[in-house]
Amino acid sequence: MLLQDAPAETFNYMAFGYSVILSIMGLYVLSLISRFRNLERDKELLDELSAKAEPSIENSSDATR
Repeated sequence: MLLQDAPAETFNYMAFGYSVILSIMGLYVLSLISRFRNLERDKELLDELSAKAEPSIENSSDATR
């Protein structure tokens, strides 16, 4: 009689668990995309500042010769 019991219905828990995991992974991917875009903006800003600083560095090195 004990062996005739049906297995426990856990599909709802599994579906909920997968949805939570996929949601967390989606948020992580969105976070990575956002960080990458910010990194690209920072790189462009550093390139601009570097380009502006180059003439002054060249002028100062010419003056010391």
